[in-house]
Amino acid sequence: MSDVASRAGVSAQTVSRVIGRPEMVTEETRKRVHDAIRELNYIPNEAARNLASNSSRVVAVIIPTLSSSAFSAQVKATIDTLEMRGISVVIGNSEYSAVREEQIIQTLLERRPMGFILTGLHHTPRAMDLMRQSGVPVVETWDTDTAPLDCAAGFSNIAAGHDVGSLLAARGSRRIAFVGGAAHQDSRANGRFIGLSKALEEADLPPPLRIELVLPMSTQDGISGLDQVLQKAPMTDAIFFSADSLALAALLECNRRGLRVPEQLAICGFGDFDLASLVTPALTTVKIQPDVMGRASAELLLARLDGDDKPASVVLQHQLIRRGSA
Repeated sequence: MSDVASRAGVSAQTVSRVIGRPEMVTEETRKRVHDAIRELNYIPNEAARNLASNSSRVVAVIIPTLSSSAFSAQVKATIDTLEMRGISVVIGNSEYSAVREEQIIQTLLERRPMGFILTGLHHTPRAMDLMRQSGVPVVETWDTDTAPLDCAAGFSNIAAGHDVGSLLAARGSRRIAFVGGAAHQDSRANGRFIGLSKALEEADLPPPLRIELVLPMSTQDGISGLDQVLQKAPMTDAIFFSADSLALAALLECNRRGLRVPEQLAICGFGDFDLASLVTPALTTVKIQPDVMGRASAELLLARLDGDDKPASVVLQHQLIRRGSA
């Protein structure tokens, strides 16, 4: 570090700030230091810095699956925001298992992360104890329907499900089903089911048939969910799928079978994937903002790291997009 400082004409403390808190240094000085770092092939000793500060320059982000474009968009926005402060991201994949999430949290705590960004508000009791005892900031995402451990950035799944139920009731659907992840595995999908059920109750309609799928789900599960609905309740006239991937598979299968959408069966998804507007009929769905959520979660965590200890949550708005399928 002293060699870099000498080459750049600055103090060793300034080099340390450029590496750890670049926002505290002018752009011109940062450039000189980075030029010196490249010329000398200097690599900071992260282990030594961790020992000195009792923390790393790493934030742990735990998501339920690596295969979802929505989670990818969230994580990218989080990484982009944190990198501006010289903070790296390590990603954990829970595969929708609360026990696996707990194990990942315990393992990552050994690396002394600066904070955690988790998915959802529901975790094992031990995972919550580990988070509280660690003393590091925690931001929970994708749900704001109950109180968070620390901070939250997400949206109301219950409100989103209620909007879908109100739409289906208003369009004349009377026998409605819900297809999504098992309640004990996916609390966010369960919130959407709760909202749907409330809307149907308010419309004096029967409660929705629920098909629970084992997570992680594949696109093929959309067809499986469709088959289970039609087998258990052949007169069903609308299905709300907890994810667009399931809804799109079911819609294409209806087209293949000659089942008219929405005349015989209305279909609604969740997420507003790229293909949602391109299929025929175009998919009615709920649009969310995973990139905005990723950026907001990173900003909440940075505020905590900067000493803001006031309770904070960012509640994003969802948007029900009505297209041809419902």
